[in-house]
Amino acid sequence: MVKIWTTEEKANDKIIAVIDNYIYKCNPRTEDMDEFSKALKMKDIPAKKTLGIPFPYLKEIRYQEGKSYIQVLFGKDSEEHLRITDEGRLREIFEFLSGIIPRSTVCTEKLKPLHAAKKPLIALLVVSALFLYTLFIANELGHGEVYDVHGEHYFSLAGVVLLLATLGVKNVLLIYIPLITIAILAFIGKFRRPPVFHRIIIRR
Repeated sequence: MVKIWTTEEKANDKIIAVIDNYIYKCNPRTEDMDEFSKALKMKDIPAKKTLGIPFPYLKEIRYQEGKSYIQVLFGKDSEEHLRITDEGRLREIFEFLSGIIPRSTVCTEKLKPLHAAKKPLIALLVVSALFLYTLFIANELGHGEVYDVHGEHYFSLAGVVLLLATLGVKNVLLIYIPLITIAILAFIGKFRRPPVFHRIIIRR
């Protein structure tokens, strides 16, 4: 069995191949691609610029919709990406692998909206709390209060907050509002469009 995909697009793995019980990815120089492809078709695997992963080492192959790569999990804790920006080709490779790997199960998982948005929600809460704290200190400094941080605490969170607060209420708003906006947009995006995972799980 020999199946080969090639591309010269930037940020892509130039050659991805499935030969017998191995997944290969090769990144030769552009001028060497034909030579590499011909060698792979003859099952003559190039020694340089080639990574091969045997089927028996595989644990899981994962494709998340919207991403430009396929995750290949193998060995104890190893991971490799097959980088493909063409979504149609990416799906084609995933579907081909899903039909040939022994003792595998294919499943699709869609995260619940709140679960998908958990990380941006935590980021939003943390940034909002820091914003309110910094704004409070800035306001206090503007009314004559004195705060001081010395030595090892100067670069602590409290020290950073105090440093930002000394810039004044207006600058604190200018710093934090864009950060809060980014966190809100990330939360809304993840909540409205939870990621969909396609997985090939290999049983051992």
